Amino acid sequence: MLQVIHKNLFHPPRFWRINVVVWLVFGLIAFLIRSVMQEDFSRALQITLATELLGFFLSGVLRRMYRHLNLLQIRRSNFIAQTLILTGFTAAFHSALLQGLITLLDLAGPTSSFSQTVPVWQRWAVFSLLMWFVYLAWSFAYLWLKAEILVQKERLQELKAKAEVQQMELQLIRFQLDPHFLFNSLNGIAAEIPAHPKIASNMVDELATYLKYSLDHRHELITPLSVELDATASYLKIQKARFGSKLQTRITAPTTTRKALVPSFILQPIVENAFKYGLGKDSARLTLLITAQMKAGHLILQVKNSGNLSSSQKSSGLGLEAVRRRLAIRYPNRHHFTLTEDNGFVVATLDLKGEPCSV
Repeated sequence: MLQVIHKNLFHPPRFWRINVVVWLVFGLIAFLIRSVMQEDFSRALQITLATELLGFFLSGVLRRMYRHLNLLQIRRSNFIAQTLILTGFTAAFHSALLQGLITLLDLAGPTSSFSQTVPVWQRWAVFSLLMWFVYLAWSFAYLWLKAEILVQKERLQELKAKAEVQQMELQLIRFQLDPHFLFNSLNGIAAEIPAHPKIASNMVDELATYLKYSLDHRHELITPLSVELDATASYLKIQKARFGSKLQTRITAPTTTRKALVPSFILQPIVENAFKYGLGKDSARLTLLITAQMKAGHLILQVKNSGNLSSSQKSSGLGLEAVRRRLAIRYPNRHHFTLTEDNGFVVATLDLKGEPCSV
């Protein structure tokens, strides 16, 4: 909405057209008031036209002055004082010119009853006060809209900056796969080729599927959960081929839940974290469970791995920190990411409300 107002109000040609309409409406009201006060038609028309032309011109001068004000940095008290002074001088100048015109009209023709009974200086003071309120209303309407648009532009720039940072982080996640994972996968494949060529072939297929997913979706920031889970499943199959019976995995997600949209590669750092801490030297085996379910408009994702939660794991690495930053951008004030321990399992829980922002 504000973008439309900005396009129409602050683009010079459109601004002047809107300003013409504003002063025409004001002039019509002023002309009707003068008619009710039984002013001469010709005299009322001349005074109204002069008033509106002056108002149109002087409001343009005010706009030019306001364009040099930094509304986001200037102190509110200074801003109000400057506006009061500018509009006060403008109204006084407007009134002085208009009273000069009225004096000339009085000399050239019949005078009005108001001109006959009220001294010039009093008429100037009354009309200055009236026009001060008019210019104040015009100024605050103009400046309020301009300030709102500036605030929105700053917010958009901030969101774009965050999105660019997120894009870079996502590229790192996609193209800088854990060298140990890739190295060990290829070594595992090489080791299986002589004795178990079928297993080696399956490992190659799963690795190719996972890498293809990374390439095919490298420009997508949002993806269906089904695609995310399929990529994670390929990753787990590769790890399963490496670790054999030492690793047990399961992914549980209803069909309807799989249609939900999530940030791309949101599970990958969490799963890698589970392998890093869950499959240590002291662990005989690792059980890794991934579940997804919808509850009252919330998507609940859980990654559970057998083991104990250590203090270093809670604040580990750039992976989980990147997850937190991405969630803050995609689900502002409507997400929770926790890492807890429950009955011999470390549980990473993502509680996501609604759909992710696409900015």
